[in-house]
Amino acid sequence: MKSLNIDIIFPWEVGLILAIIGLILIITGVRQSKNNIDDLDKITLTKPTTKIFFGGIAVIFGAIQLLPLLK
Repeated sequence: MKSLNIDIIFPWEVGLILAIIGLILIITGVRQSKNNIDDLDKITLTKPTTKIFFGGIAVIFGAIQLLPLLK
């Protein structure tokens, strides 16, 4: 079996925390994208697509950190 040559940077506990934070960001981004904005004072600081994007990156990065647990 060939290696993917992907190195881990943090311990697996940090990867688990990153994956959970990423899932939370994705869930809040999806919930926020379903709401219609009627008032310009209620515009959020970040767009829902930004939260979903960074949440996906955090989940992927956290999953890479969890790879040593598969051995």
